[in-house]
Amino acid sequence: MDEKRVVLEEVYDQIESEKLSVTIIRNVVIAALFVLMLSIPKIYVATNIYYTSVKINKLLNEYYSLEAENSLLKSKIEKLKFKNRMASSSF
Repeated sequence: MDEKRVVLEEVYDQIESEKLSVTIIRNVVIAALFVLMLSIPKIYVATNIYYTSVKINKLLNEYYSLEAENSLLKSKIEKLKFKNRMASSSF
């Protein structure tokens, strides 16, 4: 029975000696906060770049559609002008 108790005490002492100390935990928390502080601005800039590019793509699509509509309207105006000239010259 004494041997069991001695072995258990040795195992308990070994486990206690390998526990994390307060300084190690504090250093890990400080390191995690430091990494977080460095990564937050990068994330912020990356998301702003993404949303700005989405807005730019939307505006470009609207620009191209308005440009196509403008050329279509110009061709309709030219057809109406031609039609009007033909009607006025026939009288």
